[in-house]
Formats: sequence, C-alpha cells, structure tokens
Amino acid sequence: MDFQMPRRLDKFLADARVGSRNHIEALAGQGVLTRNGETTSDLHRLVDPQHDVIEVLGQRATLSAPTLYAMLHKPPGYVTTLSDPNGRRCVAALVPEAWRGRVGVVGRLDKPTTGALLFTDDGNLCTLLTLAATHVWKRYVLTVVGEPQPDDPRLAELRAGVLLSQTMTVPCRCGIVPGSGRPGRGETRLSEVWVEIREGRFHQVRRMANQVRLKLTHLHRAAVGPLALGDLAEGQWRSLSGEEVEALYAAAGGRDAARAAVLQTLARRLNDGELDEREVSLVKRYFAAVDVFEAGGSALR
Repeated sequence: MDFQMPRRLDKFLADARVGSRNHIEALAGQGVLTRNGETTSDLHRLVDPQHDVIEVLGQRATLSAPTLYAMLHKPPGYVTTLSDPNGRRCVAALVPEAWRGRVGVVGRLDKPTTGALLFTDDGNLCTLLTLAATHVWKRYVLTVVGEPQPDDPRLAELRAGVLLSQTMTVPCRCGIVPGSGRPGRGETRLSEVWVEIREGRFHQVRRMANQVRLKLTHLHRAAVGPLALGDLAEGQWRSLSGEEVEALYAAAGGRDAARAAVLQTLARRLNDGELDEREVSLVKRYFAAVDVFEAGGSALR
C-alpha cells in the first residue's frame, strides 16, 4: 500500500505529538495550522498522512510511533486531567512534566477515587480501552457500610444492571472481598465489595452503588483489563512492559480492532454525506487499496 489510513486533522496532530486536545483546538483558533499551504481550522477534516503537508507555525508535523505506556496509582484529591484552569490539583503533578501535551489519560477517576490510571500516547489503544463495545473490564473495590453477604439481593441487582438516567447499565460482575469486614466509627462495620464493569459512564460505580442502596465510603480502581495495580504505592507510577501493552490490546479485541473501528467510522461518514469531494476520493482510494469493501465499505460498490 502506498499511502496510510486517512485520519481527522486533530487525530493526525495528536499522533504527531503536537500537543493535547485543548492545545490543538487553541492552535486551530489562532489560524496557525496549514494543509498543503492553505490555512485550516476545521479539525474534523480528513488528511492523507503520507501525501498532505501539515504545518504548525510553519513547521511540518510528522507522525511519531507511540512509545509511552504507564500506570499511575492515583491518590484521592486529584482531578484526572493534565491541566486545570481552576487551579485544582491534577494528576499532571504526579507524572513527568515531559508527558504534558504528549500523552492522554485513559478514562477518568473522579476526585476522591483512588487507583489504577493509565497514560499513553497511543491514541488507538486509548480509544479501544474506553469503548464499551470492546468489553474491557475495569475492577473496582467499594468500601461500604455494613456486612453484605454473597447472596445479598443488592449484589444481584448490580449484576443484572441498574437504571441510570433512564438507561440500564450493562450487566456487571461483583462479589464480596473475602475477610474484608472491619470496624468503622463507633458501632459501624465496614466491608469491601468488588465490582467489574465494562462501561465508563459519568460516576457510574458510585451511582450504581447508590441506586441499590449500598452506602459507599470509598471507591478504588484495582485493575484495568488484565493489568492490576498490585503493590504500586499511592502517588507513584511505572512504565508498562511490552507484554502488558499487548495484553491490553488483546483484552480490547486485538490491534486489528482499532483499525476496524476507524474503517467503520470512515464508512459511516461517507454514507452520511459528511465528507467533501476530496475526502470522498481519499477514502475510496484507501478502501480500494486495502480491499475492505466487504468489511466496511459496502456503500462504495
């Protein structure tokens, strides 16, 4: 194949490590982005990574292979962002400064929640891990008031799915953490419940617990897919091994799943008439080159 998969301009710039999403949006508003010598501000337009010349402030942007994969043990009191206009403490303070503008955070943990948080400059992996359709399970440990038993009907409700904002959650897996009962304040007893979900809705686990009347005192994410937090100390991070990266891809359906998702998006945009004449030509050429008419480009026949 003599050219690469078309991608949106913002995705191209992110893969070229020009900066974070917010930084790229700011550049577009400043009129400093050009494609083949013409100023452009529409980050949704498709570019040909091999033949189009994309420049930022007069400097050509080129794609870089992803190289950074890491896990942080997020402490409480930090927001999951690499910058915050309101001055709140954010996880950027816990990772190397060189990561800022280069990596994305995979999913989010709310401010009081602790646990496993992944960082990467691999946009394909980030997308796969945050798609409910890829069925990547995230394991949470909930500290709750009382001592629920394995046959507690509230756990059965969680497993079946609960109604949040008029939409049922995908059925989850859950159970009691053995030997977790301990004294709380006064006469209160605390226990731990583990819950595994494959969605990422707003404050989902907290809302699920509230919906089934589990009184939650702390929430901790213990694992993302096959990667457990293990004994990584709170506030510390570590790089992922090549084997761990491949395990994450495998849990999300494999590397081909990322490519298939992009192909489906391209076909949908073509079918919906979202592409201009140049983009239509570009997408058709790419589909023809990789012979994906049956896989996702039936509308091109």
